[in-house]
Amino acid sequence: MCKSTKVTKLKYKLDNRCSNNQAEQLAIAKALEALESTGNEENSPRTAAIITDSRISLDSIKNVNNHSYLTEKIRKMLFKLESSNWTVMFAWVKAHARILGNELADQLAKTAAQDKDKTTYYSRIPLSTLFRELEEKSKLKWQQKWEESPKAALTKQFYPRITDRLKSKIDITSNFTAMVSGHGKTRTYLHRFKLLKSATCPCNKGDQTTDHLIYHCNLLHQQREKLVKETLKHGICPISKHDLITKHLKAFMKFTNSIDFDKL
Repeated sequence: MCKSTKVTKLKYKLDNRCSNNQAEQLAIAKALEALESTGNEENSPRTAAIITDSRISLDSIKNVNNHSYLTEKIRKMLFKLESSNWTVMFAWVKAHARILGNELADQLAKTAAQDKDKTTYYSRIPLSTLFRELEEKSKLKWQQKWEESPKAALTKQFYPRITDRLKSKIDITSNFTAMVSGHGKTRTYLHRFKLLKSATCPCNKGDQTTDHLIYHCNLLHQQREKLVKETLKHGICPISKHDLITKHLKAFMKFTNSIDFDKL
């Protein structure tokens, strides 16, 4: 004798900006709703098992400090079901392990996500997503202002993209600032403000600019050789100022900090 089992397939579509965790938690919430809809008029003890491959969802439900909308909703539904004499157990299974129920759930999730005609059921965007989007918009606006500014021409050669600076962790020194900005210590800067009579470098090979110090000054020959040796490990010389910052920052910092401007 065979006993048939009724399988109910539920498909819901989330907003494209919703997270995977929200999708997993919504599935749990809808499963609990399905349990509630079966009723228990006799108030007899009933047991249900919810199986998921999302450890994060299970941990979120247990975490009393997590008050996201879906986790709170799941907790309230669990309390309501327990009041109706339901015992709900949770179990975790490994994803993509050819477990029939889990594979079916993944298939339903994919078809719902790809169905352009299906109405979006859930659209609560995570705060983390909104913050990230605002951050990206701010960076784009910042980059536009950076490119439009007529100032900081030298610094832009090092940092044409503001994201390069945001990604790098630098122990700022006065030497580094002077080299990257062209302000403060070079003879061209001091001569510009009439603090020195001449902008010429003591090596007598040209004005003491950032480019001169990095690429030409004979007085920095030994330091430059060390810098070249490091950069050659990853490419060829001469190398751009942007590459010095993004690819060889540690070696470039050693080079800049080794410059004794008081003797140049």
